[in-house]
Amino acid sequence: MEAERTRVTVDIFGQQYRLTGHASAEHIRRVAEAVDDYMNRMARQFPRLDMPRIAVLTAVHMTDEVIRLREEAARLRQEAERRRKAEEELAEARAEIDRLLAERERLRQEMAAERQRAQEEAAQRRREADQRLAAAEADWRRMYEEREAELRREAEAREAALEQQIAELRREAEEREREAAGLRERAEAAEREAEERRNDAEQAGREAGELRGRVRQLEQKLRELQGSFERLTRERDEQAGRALRLEERIRELELAAAEAEEWRARAGALEEERRQADARAAEWAAKFEAEAGRARAEADALRGKLEAVEEQLRQAKDGAESRIAELEEAYDRLNVEHTRLKEEYAKLQNEFNEWIELIESNG
Repeated sequence: MEAERTRVTVDIFGQQYRLTGHASAEHIRRVAEAVDDYMNRMARQFPRLDMPRIAVLTAVHMTDEVIRLREEAARLRQEAERRRKAEEELAEARAEIDRLLAERERLRQEMAAERQRAQEEAAQRRREADQRLAAAEADWRRMYEEREAELRREAEAREAALEQQIAELRREAEEREREAAGLRERAEAAEREAEERRNDAEQAGREAGELRGRVRQLEQKLRELQGSFERLTRERDEQAGRALRLEERIRELELAAAEAEEWRARAGALEEERRQADARAAEWAAKFEAEAGRARAEADALRGKLEAVEEQLRQAKDGAESRIAELEEAYDRLNVEHTRLKEEYAKLQNEFNEWIELIESNG
């Protein structure tokens, strides 16, 4: 180990010293020159001091510089710690940016999925509404057509039956009128015959009494004719009753016609129900449009939220990038300053160690 030590003779404050150290000879000379320069400056500043006091004052000043360098080294360590924390903050900021980017991507995917679901739901609701509307229209159209056809068939059947009944009643009335005309003719003929018989009886009464028997016979025959006339009168009354019944039947036919009119009114009511069904279908279509509008509004709101989140992410990214740039710039400055102070500290440490070794070797 002794072979590795360097011995150099140097001049410090007018005296020669033989210094031994592990550094190079040039480095030992530089240390000695620094001590000599420092002591000469102290001597110029304090000319009344002797050499021991100048050496002590030089040692005090150099020790003060060493302490300041150590404090500076501590400060550099603190700066390094702050730099480490800044790097951690930078890493956290980058992680936060990555998280925000992932959150934005997730929100974008959720927005796309929500938009897809909203579109599919709107399409499904539109299809369901169209199907319900088509089914309702088909049902109402089928019911209306069936009811209309049924009412038409019933009305036609009733009209045909009424026309047939009216035709039968007309034929019956005409037949009864013909019978009544025949009876009237027979009654008139009987009256004429009775009048003739009465005239004959009067003539027979005027002619002779022998004809009284014949007159009685004629009177008997007249009574028979009167009975026939009474029967004809009763038949006429019966024909009048039949005419009354015919009028009652006609009133029934009029009631049937009123009922047919009522069925026509019901057909109009069914038409009104069909129009109401059309109105309800239009209302369903309006409700569907309102639901589609709400779905579009929700999609727009989600889009606005996504844009707001993207804006926040952009601002956070800009702030993080600005903070990262500031931290990197501060880190670079600290790194340069740390390197410079580290070099100076190492230099002073070596000089101090060599100076201590020099003092110990000369002690």
